[in-house]
Amino acid sequence: MTSSPDKHHESSLGEYSLAVHGGNESAAGGGAIRTPVVMANSYALPDDPSTMSWSGTDAPLYTRNSGLNQLGLQRKLAALEHAEDAVVLASGVAALHAVFFTLLRTGDHVVVSDQSYEAIHKLFAELLPRKYDIQATFVDTSDLDAVRAAIRTETRLVHTEVVANPTTRLADVAALAEIAHASGALLSVDSTFTPPPLARPSTTAPTSSCTPSPSTSTGTGMPWAARSRDRAS
Repeated sequence: MTSSPDKHHESSLGEYSLAVHGGNESAAGGGAIRTPVVMANSYALPDDPSTMSWSGTDAPLYTRNSGLNQLGLQRKLAALEHAEDAVVLASGVAALHAVFFTLLRTGDHVVVSDQSYEAIHKLFAELLPRKYDIQATFVDTSDLDAVRAAIRTETRLVHTEVVANPTTRLADVAALAEIAHASGALLSVDSTFTPPPLARPSTTAPTSSCTPSPSTSTGTGMPWAARSRDRAS
């Protein structure tokens, strides 16, 4: 017997229902059945703020760090991605920068798709090598043997696009995840052309240590980075 959809259990919802109910939280005390828009830019401090993190983003403090609207949107996007978490940023390039500057260190090596958004190509071809000694090898990520051959002992990350911009060349995300993990590297995926439900890189490669998916949702221009639920340490 098929169970009925339950908005409190996201796994029971179809795509349309998930878009409506996923990540939703009712307003405490006000009776709203949808996450409300909050017009405040500052939030109340605890009685003793001495132990709180002034740069934290997990609780509303000031909108430079985070706010109820941002947190609500991130919950919604994480639900749509079937991901552990999501972070909303000002642009797609900002989302990609957040991923790279979080994961990479001086001296690391990256395998990058040779068909990537122009700003990303410039970042790995010029800026990161010159300023941080992060080296990149550009390969055809649809050629799995070429990806394997490009892996080094210092390879920290493999980066690809699900559908390459602008050539529309496809990448086998699951196979690339296996190659990256076998070498101890991480996989990052730009899913700009394929927002959910068209593709969900974080579920295609669920054993990824970290599978961010910087995306621009068609029709909204909202970039975000999502993290796989099954993230290893």
